[in-house]
Amino acid sequence: MLELVLSEASRPSAPALHGRQRVGMPQLALNGLSESWLLADCGDRHWQLLAAAAGMPVSRLRDGGGRRVYPAFRAVRLRHGRLGSVAEDDELEVASQLGRVSRTQFYSKHVVSAGAGLCAVVEMQSVFVARETAGLNTSAVRSPVAGLEHVPALDEGLRFAELNRRVAQAPQEREPGRSARGGHSYAPLSVHPCPSLHFNGAGFLYFARFHELVDQAEWGWFGPRAAACLSTERHLLYHGNADVGSALSVQLCAVEQGEAGLHHHCQLLAQAEKRPLADVFTRRSPRREQGDFLETLFEPRG
Repeated sequence: MLELVLSEASRPSAPALHGRQRVGMPQLALNGLSESWLLADCGDRHWQLLAAAAGMPVSRLRDGGGRRVYPAFRAVRLRHGRLGSVAEDDELEVASQLGRVSRTQFYSKHVVSAGAGLCAVVEMQSVFVARETAGLNTSAVRSPVAGLEHVPALDEGLRFAELNRRVAQAPQEREPGRSARGGHSYAPLSVHPCPSLHFNGAGFLYFARFHELVDQAEWGWFGPRAAACLSTERHLLYHGNADVGSALSVQLCAVEQGEAGLHHHCQLLAQAEKRPLADVFTRRSPRREQGDFLETLFEPRG
């Protein structure tokens, strides 16, 4: 079980969490540590840090009008990914810290290591939102929450927020797709998020499922080549959310393929309105220690 400890030295101005977790099948995917599990776990830690700073569970946070507020992610970035270095029965260690970006926005950094050393750094930027219309995710708007003014700014968080702003405003200079070939495109792929799989308990399309929809499209475009790759870097910018039953479209905006791996920039759209929901920049490299299983996974049967 993951043990979370609030750092006494940092209370109350900069809450921090430190936890250890034995790696089992829930934490693993085909090639190593599950990226989906990792992002979801770091997201939960981000919310626990906010709760520690506020002195109450996140579920009890309200805005000035008494509306329930939710910490929605604006950006998530995975860096220094060595997910393939993690194996069953390893002990995973995660060190997290929270900082302020603005009156309504917060930043957290999660340093993830295992027996082989550093295996990922995850950065997250969130904003508090509230629904203006009950049950309608597209009505969510930014809403401030009192009681968190004491959380200090972190230089890393301010730099991350500035990076996200530049990436959003300068499409031709976006990272990590800066080396991708412009003008390359495939036919858009339609995806239909499943209510029981892709939406969270608050009724929103879960932030840790956006990249899964891109990976589903990636599998359709590139097939077995993509199956042997792991993310070394993933940068997600969230622009909005979708309601249950919405059809989405994944656009491949730029791609670069080679021996070094598979890198691409995809955009997730609400299909009917052509409304951007997210930009997802991905750098993936083949797993070097593939072993017999992956080497024969896609071989024709004799």
